[in-house]
Amino acid sequence: STEITYQVQNQAFDYLDAPVVKVNTADTPAPYSPVLLKEWIPNHEDVINAVNKVLYK
Repeated sequence: STEITYQVQNQAFDYLDAPVVKVNTADTPAPYSPVLLKEWIPNHEDVINAVNKVLYK
């Protein structure tokens, strides 16, 4: 997916209204605890927040 976003941003930058936003895990080692793992993995709320950020809402 990073290659796709790179190509879109690289080749269609002038057509974008906002920069590409990545929704991914934190740049930390994966936790062992199921509770922490659930918070570490991106969920639907993270995606919605990223979309709202791009749409300036």
